[in-house]
Amino acid sequence: METQRLRRQIKAQRQQLSQQTLKLHSQKILRLASNYKPFRQSQRIAFYYAMRGEMDSAPLLQLALQAGKSTFLPILSYHPANRLWFAPYSHSNKFTINCFGIPEPRFKHRQLIKPWALDMVFVPLIAFDRKGHRVGMGGGYYDRTFAYRKLRSQLQGPKLIGLAHEFQLVSKLSTNPWDIPLDAVITEESIHKFTSS
Repeated sequence: METQRLRRQIKAQRQQLSQQTLKLHSQKILRLASNYKPFRQSQRIAFYYAMRGEMDSAPLLQLALQAGKSTFLPILSYHPANRLWFAPYSHSNKFTINCFGIPEPRFKHRQLIKPWALDMVFVPLIAFDRKGHRVGMGGGYYDRTFAYRKLRSQLQGPKLIGLAHEFQLVSKLSTNPWDIPLDAVITEESIHKFTSS
């Protein structure tokens, strides 16, 4: 299925979900994630600010804070261009709005953490397949940020975990050489594992 058509189709499906269904799916994902060994063992975890129907990572972020983990949110970086860095998150954060309308924590440069210093990163997505390939919003930020995973085995960095509704699973996605696959995707029904995670 052509990628743009797939994006439109799944976005439309997400918009049809009731608030009750969204809350139920979020609770089920929270329960699965809280028992997921890599999540329990991770100390430095990055989340994302959900926009436009994305599965909300906020309940997991709150669980991580309660467990005493260090939590981070992505920051658009211009040096190097079009990649992500990660700023610490706490309840006292103030936010600015980036060029895509997404809130980002205000930060001092010395507070930023490089992607390979994280233990786990929750990644938004539009669709995923059974090999861990993902369709995002099309900006390529996560693929560029974690491209080093293909090149430098000593910098494998964090586990990349998608959050999605089960209907976002498709049989097969077309891929590009620069795509970085996910290690797992957590839905309301299951944890789909694609590696030894």
